[in-house]
Amino acid sequence: FALVDKDGDHAAEMDSKNDMGRRSHPQVWGATFIKANHTTGTSNGLIQIREGGGGTFRNMILTGRSGSGLENNLCFSETRTSDVLALPGLTFPDYLFWDPNNIVNTIDPITLTTSQFDLAVASPDNCNWASGPSSVNVDPQLQSVPGFWTSSSDLNQIDPRPLASGNAFSSVSTPTDSFFTTTTYTGAFGTNLWLDKWSWLSASGLLPDGSVQPTASNTISGIITADTTLSASTTYYMTQQVFVKAPATLTIEAGTTIKSYRQDVNGKAPTLVIEQGAKIMAAGTSSKPITFTSVLPEANLPTRGTWGGLIILGRGIITGGPGTTADIEGLDAGLGTYGGLDASDNSGVLKYVRVWYGGADISPDPSDPENSGNEINGITF
Repeated sequence: FALVDKDGDHAAEMDSKNDMGRRSHPQVWGATFIKANHTTGTSNGLIQIREGGGGTFRNMILTGRSGSGLENNLCFSETRTSDVLALPGLTFPDYLFWDPNNIVNTIDPITLTTSQFDLAVASPDNCNWASGPSSVNVDPQLQSVPGFWTSSSDLNQIDPRPLASGNAFSSVSTPTDSFFTTTTYTGAFGTNLWLDKWSWLSASGLLPDGSVQPTASNTISGIITADTTLSASTTYYMTQQVFVKAPATLTIEAGTTIKSYRQDVNGKAPTLVIEQGAKIMAAGTSSKPITFTSVLPEANLPTRGTWGGLIILGRGIITGGPGTTADIEGLDAGLGTYGGLDASDNSGVLKYVRVWYGGADISPDPSDPENSGNEINGITF
């Protein structure tokens, strides 16, 4: 696993010695490389293989803002291919094999378009491939990786595991060398967040607790338009801002726990928003309170600003008189409107509800994310 910030050129660079002596030939299975937005070296590939380098690169995920996924230049007599059927007939170490099942969806930081490969095919590089290179161009659906970040100061939080049963769990290659472990997923992670408790990311409070396991069934969706009940038997996760729209009612059973990530792919803090005309029915008890909290490990808590918060928007009369409306700071137009004419408006029930560690910026300004001023309270009425 490699996480590269704005000043890093490559997650991996491999130089050989042309056709002289023993050629470099690593075998790489199950790697995840993620790149931040470039400020320098915008044309650099996330992996660079040059000077006749060979090797086998399989079950990999390359994603983020990078000039390309694979950059290949200064080639020599090595065979370069993505043809799986040709692999048994290749002569070690004189070949470079790139798995067509690798997921590569790197985005060029200048054009903002997908750029999988950068091959120097003209002389003197001569990096023409016998077949390929080819890879799968899909979203690897990593749990929480911001789409735009530059360094650890605005990374805030990361969970590089892919969505269970998502794109990374499809078309996985099987190792033929017993040294490598067969997996059901592409990349460095399945459901086990093995970085937890021993990596710099963990020590810096940038990872969720290793017990956090978001799935399609326990992740609260971004838009709720029908009556929905959250069961106390399930721990739920918010990975994005969630809007309950009229006339839907969100019912939360007593004893339910909802844990939230710090930010979504756009850098916005997940927040539960009950819009005008919608309702939240959250009736906890003293022995079974309803808890909104963070996905961070308990060792990193308490701390402020770990997620957005709870926003309830009614149609009651506000400052400015009957009919006056206003908008919550940080939400897109039409999503945060409150106020009106109905002094008897009813947005539901909150009873024995604990809202812990909120206050993160729900819509940070990319040019100054620490000072956007779009923080909300734990509960905003």
